[in-house]
Amino acid sequence: MLATTFTSSLKSDSVRKEIQEGMSLHDLILQQQRLLEIIASVHDLFADRAYPQQAFKRLLNDLQALTGSEYGFIGEVVPQGNSIPQLLPLAINNFAEDSSWSFATSLQTVAHSGQPLIRNMGSTTAEHLSAPSFSFLGLPVIHHQKVLMVIGLAGYHTTYSTTTLSLLQPLLQALGGLHFREIKDRSTDQLLKDYTSLQSELESLILTLDDIVFEMDEKKVFTRVWCNQESLLFRPREEVIGKNISEVLGEHALAFNRMADKILHTGEPQEYIYPDIRQDDQRWYELKMRLIINKTAAPRRILLLIKNVSEREKRYSSYLQSQSELRRSNQLLSICQQMGKMGGWEFNVTTGETYWTQEVYTLREVPSNFPISLPSSINFYHPGDQPTFITAVHQLREEKIPYDLELRHISAKGTHTWVRTVGRPIYNSHGHLTHFRGIIMDITDKKDAELELLKARDHAQKAAQSRSDFLSVMSHEIRTPLNAIIGIAGILQSMSGPEHIDVVHNLQFSANHLLGLINDILDFSKMEAGKVELEHIPFAPAALFQGIVRNYLPLAEAKGITLYTQIDHNIPPIINGDPVRLSQILNNLLNNAIKFTPTGSVTLEVARQNLAGPRCILSFAVKDTGIGIVPDMQEKVFDTFVQEDTATTRHYGGTGLGLAITKKLIHLYNSNITVESKKNEGTVFRFNINFAIPEKDNRHLAQEEKYADGCLEGMKLLVVEDNAINIRILELQLKRTGATTVTARNGHQALARLQEQEFDAVILDLHMPEMNGYETIPHIQHLQPDAFIVVLTADIMPEVRERLSRLHIKDLLPKPYAAHDLLTILKKQHSRKPMRMV
Repeated sequence: MLATTFTSSLKSDSVRKEIQEGMSLHDLILQQQRLLEIIASVHDLFADRAYPQQAFKRLLNDLQALTGSEYGFIGEVVPQGNSIPQLLPLAINNFAEDSSWSFATSLQTVAHSGQPLIRNMGSTTAEHLSAPSFSFLGLPVIHHQKVLMVIGLAGYHTTYSTTTLSLLQPLLQALGGLHFREIKDRSTDQLLKDYTSLQSELESLILTLDDIVFEMDEKKVFTRVWCNQESLLFRPREEVIGKNISEVLGEHALAFNRMADKILHTGEPQEYIYPDIRQDDQRWYELKMRLIINKTAAPRRILLLIKNVSEREKRYSSYLQSQSELRRSNQLLSICQQMGKMGGWEFNVTTGETYWTQEVYTLREVPSNFPISLPSSINFYHPGDQPTFITAVHQLREEKIPYDLELRHISAKGTHTWVRTVGRPIYNSHGHLTHFRGIIMDITDKKDAELELLKARDHAQKAAQSRSDFLSVMSHEIRTPLNAIIGIAGILQSMSGPEHIDVVHNLQFSANHLLGLINDILDFSKMEAGKVELEHIPFAPAALFQGIVRNYLPLAEAKGITLYTQIDHNIPPIINGDPVRLSQILNNLLNNAIKFTPTGSVTLEVARQNLAGPRCILSFAVKDTGIGIVPDMQEKVFDTFVQEDTATTRHYGGTGLGLAITKKLIHLYNSNITVESKKNEGTVFRFNINFAIPEKDNRHLAQEEKYADGCLEGMKLLVVEDNAINIRILELQLKRTGATTVTARNGHQALARLQEQEFDAVILDLHMPEMNGYETIPHIQHLQPDAFIVVLTADIMPEVRERLSRLHIKDLLPKPYAAHDLLTILKKQHSRKPMRMV
């Protein structure tokens, strides 16, 4: 277009006139060439939307130099409705306020009329009869019949003509197009502008400011090069101009030639993105080919716009990679949601828009076009759970309280499920609420499993209760006759002659052995239920160890083996612990050692490891020279009901519970037991226990009190027992104490006796017909609150002691009991009561 304008201007009458008036053709051509350069450089004005003042200043200087003007003004026209438009100055040179006529008024006239204005010195017009003091040229910059800018030029030594207007018209057109586009796109993102502006001629003009611009003739020979940075050229400028595509572009020549041929043949613009020709450079470039449109039949020219798009390509590559990763993440998320039966939802607090993921539609069995909202979700919940959900949603929306609920869910097709629904408030970086988000998860399988677990727990509890009831009955039914056997044996021992001592001893041994088996079973049951707790009372360890060994001497002597003890003399005389459980551990180990040692010896070793401090660690070892244990069985012997083989069980007897109970008891002491053994060479069991040493010395605890005849003289006792043998045993045990006994066979008879006379103590069995001991105790406490109650029972389950504790009964003797223990309790209570007045 610029070349066409230049050619046309040469043919115009005004040009001929200029030549005739003294301007040479050469000067005119130079003037036209200078104008082309100004037009090319004018695009710098719009490279930065900030409109730098220095750029407009440079343009104004160039125009003044081109026209020989002394004054200059460039201003943007700001419409003011029907009023005279306002001019926003962009550049001013030498503007004189004291002119003979107003420079500003002339500019306003051009802006208002949209017509160029020429006033030369010495001329007069109808509108202005007096001659102006200097020449003035006012140029409107118009686009689409709208005045966008005004350029004013003036001087004392220049004259303006229509030729000047013709000369500057291409510049005015370019400025009009560029400024019009700039006004529309000032607030548009520069990157978007680069993409969208490719479709117009205006965009082509703006893109002439790209990094490199080439001009090429129709023979595909480079004729001109514009480049802001010479370093961007892949070849020196002199090696490009005058060379064709094949000579300059190397490996890219084929693609460039193909595009050039196509644009010359069809006129269609061409684009191409390629890497830098230099192998060591990682930059990318974008090529745009355009035909330069001429109004005349001049040779065709091609404009090549080359821009460095390395950063854009990197961003685009990153964008594609991010998109790929996003698609993969979305696919994985969708798969996870499908596998986890979980969907997500979102509510926009600003727009009110609600969003569900696909899994929510699937869960609720509705089509994808189903109208959704936060309140509409209420209808998908069971009517019984809807109030809970409504309250949670209200608290989330009004008070920003998150919710996490498990509710019954009914889909649109009537499918019943359990769901976990979660809602959370979402805030932006400034702390402002933007969304509510959450999940809906199908937890039907989990709920079914929970219900099954509840059923299983109920069954287990019932089974445990049944086992407890069975063991309670078994304990009562076995211990009741054992109580009679052991009690009679004790009485016979004090009454029999020397010839019956062995028979009575065998009777006691058998009864105690059976009692030990029953105790093992009951203890194991209590341990499995976690109902065993250690006591922490003072006792004399040396006396305990000696008593245990003394009890096993007859058994060892009967088998012809030696029983040794090695007790450390540094053991404290009194320690705090549970003497009953410690005795049970040592009894089990010694009993096993003697049982499985046909010949040789059994040794109990006790040593103190630490010799100072408020605590002492006692190390125990039970050694024997017996049959031993094979390596594969050394850990299994601690399992329940396990012995080395069935032949061992048949030959030596036992339940296989002793070592299992021993290990559990040692674990209660936060310790462990180990075994060392060789087949047919013997076995060693070792364990350590940490005991506290009491501050007060209680050595007298080791002394057992002996009770003389008549120790309970004057004491009146009520014996409530349904078993005639046990009543007889009690009468014989209390015969020499001087106590008076009255008997009752059940609770009803006991209450009748209590209403007839007063008693100092009541010896009460728990399991009785018609009215048992539990039912009788409150009546006893009501009728005779001062009467002391001692419970004798064959039921030693943990629940018994807990139940009696709630009835405020502390003294309990499990059957079989030792007569000495009963006398100790009665003697203590008897000594506290005042003498009864008869």
